[in-house]
Amino acid sequence: MRIGIIGLKFTGKTTLFNAIAGAGAPTGQGGVDPHLTVGKIPDPRLDLLTEMFSPRRTVHAQVEWIDIPGFKPGATADGGREATRFLEHGRAADALAQVVRCFDGGYGLPDPEKELATLAFELTVADLQIVENRLERLAKEKVTTGKVVAPIELAMMQRFRTQLEADRPLRDLELDNDERKIVSGYSFLTIKPLIVVFNLAEGASPPAGASAAARAVGAEVLGLCARVEEELAELSSADAAEFLTDLGITEPAVNLMIRAVYGALSLQSFFTVGEDECRAWTVRRGTRAPGAAGVIHTDMQRGFIRAEVTAYADLVTAGSLAAAKGANKVRLEGKNYVVQDGDILSIRFSV
Repeated sequence: MRIGIIGLKFTGKTTLFNAIAGAGAPTGQGGVDPHLTVGKIPDPRLDLLTEMFSPRRTVHAQVEWIDIPGFKPGATADGGREATRFLEHGRAADALAQVVRCFDGGYGLPDPEKELATLAFELTVADLQIVENRLERLAKEKVTTGKVVAPIELAMMQRFRTQLEADRPLRDLELDNDERKIVSGYSFLTIKPLIVVFNLAEGASPPAGASAAARAVGAEVLGLCARVEEELAELSSADAAEFLTDLGITEPAVNLMIRAVYGALSLQSFFTVGEDECRAWTVRRGTRAPGAAGVIHTDMQRGFIRAEVTAYADLVTAGSLAAAKGANKVRLEGKNYVVQDGDILSIRFSV
């Protein structure tokens, strides 16, 4: 799972990245190259399962954060290395997190709504270029080769052009299964889930107008002070907990960001447990048991027979898997079972 942190220059993107990555995290060289870090996803449920099973190792789900360098408005249309690198890394991300400046900081009065509109325009222009190029290619293929252009793709691209020309993101559109298969071959930016992070002055709240504007285009919204969060990330766990209490902050930035990411991408976790390993796995909500098995190993999906399923709350209440089985809280589910958040799964398969 790869999350691209984007925004205009001087919004505090890298400050937020540092807060998420923590002190001493690996980074890139900066400039037009991104900073990168991979972090585990904290989950108190996995911590409790580790206490219950005392496994040889515990494996958290992971997320890769990419601090994509900001650029000046108009860079996308003008091209150049800065814009090319921005688009390249943005298109490789599973979701985008836009940092919006809501503090002065010597850069003048903030204008969050303008920032949202400016970057939305840049992403729209980039997507429109892809659509126009594809429509031009489809028309040329029809003329030069006499081939019948796939009507589904042609209609989809025409619908995309209309949507983008109206300054609306592609994520607003509902796509059928055939369209989703086609669109997976492209890297549209405005179709990606969006998280808007308002970088606030200490003690401030997210601006109401800009928050409403972000939600209107389907974005998850949160507010934080990246400067304070960066300071927190440099403290020991004990000092950070005390600092959080003193500031009235309920949880650090990384937790807020991960929850927003899970919401934007419609993600949930399931677990596998045992003496060797307790592990968290990430799937999209609505995933059926064979799909979850495939996340563990493709052989499990290919030879899926049944899944032993225990709800997390039932396991914790019972105190052990043996006790959960004795209380009839472990059940067998087939291929049509939709995995629920927190399920503990054991896959039966044969290949």
